[in-house]
Amino acid sequence: MLRWVVIGLVGLLAIVATAVATAPARFVDQALDRASLGLVRLAEADGTVWSGSGRLVLVDGNAADADDPASASDRPRALAGVAIPGRIRWDVRPWPLLAGLVDATLTVDGMAQPVQLQGNFAELRIGPGRLSMPSVELSRLGSPWNSIRPSGALAVEWQALSIRDGQLTGDAAIELRDASSALTPVQPLGSYRVTIAGRGSTARLGLETISGPLQMTGTGTWEARRGLRFTAEAQADDEQADRLRSFLGVIGRRDGERTIIRIGA
Repeated sequence: MLRWVVIGLVGLLAIVATAVATAPARFVDQALDRASLGLVRLAEADGTVWSGSGRLVLVDGNAADADDPASASDRPRALAGVAIPGRIRWDVRPWPLLAGLVDATLTVDGMAQPVQLQGNFAELRIGPGRLSMPSVELSRLGSPWNSIRPSGALAVEWQALSIRDGQLTGDAAIELRDASSALTPVQPLGSYRVTIAGRGSTARLGLETISGPLQMTGTGTWEARRGLRFTAEAQADDEQADRLRSFLGVIGRRDGERTIIRIGA
């Protein structure tokens, strides 16, 4: 009897080990969905949770709210949003997990060097990195971007980040170069930088103009419960003021020579 019990336990452990070792990469999509409140997903997942690849998608917020995570895991579907060009690849070292530690490497097409993920189940630390995307159609992010239909080259750079209890700490910057819109013949509108300072439950955002005829500045915050609240001012330079007048009337409320843009406020 003891012999059969031992054989049964060994067989059960073998089944569990096989299941864990071959857990499909789509489980990573479910983890991203929960961690980002439905705003970041993984499409075209391939491989396992330990070594795999896929395409990151910044999901349209309205589509994310209407989505049913339970049904999403049962069948492949198209994700509404902006797909980051290229594929993301990951390698997770399984043995440190036995001690409650995380040790993984991420590589994204267009990234100069891999990003290291380390920490434990309570806190995840993300190493510094930079990602360049030569052309991105931001209109797929939903409202208000689908009305403005902006596009341009994106570059994302971040310092060391940490995530603890769902809260982000660290700094990042996003640059949109040679931005354009289908609503105006003025091309390009300009180049802009958005800074992000994560301080736990709140992330502070800032917008500044690098160059271009459309000058914009703004500040705001992002909170998990309240979402994004952002206010910006836009103003055209003297040479392009007439050509940008109708465009400025679309993107916000006119206040003299300025246009006030509010998102979530």
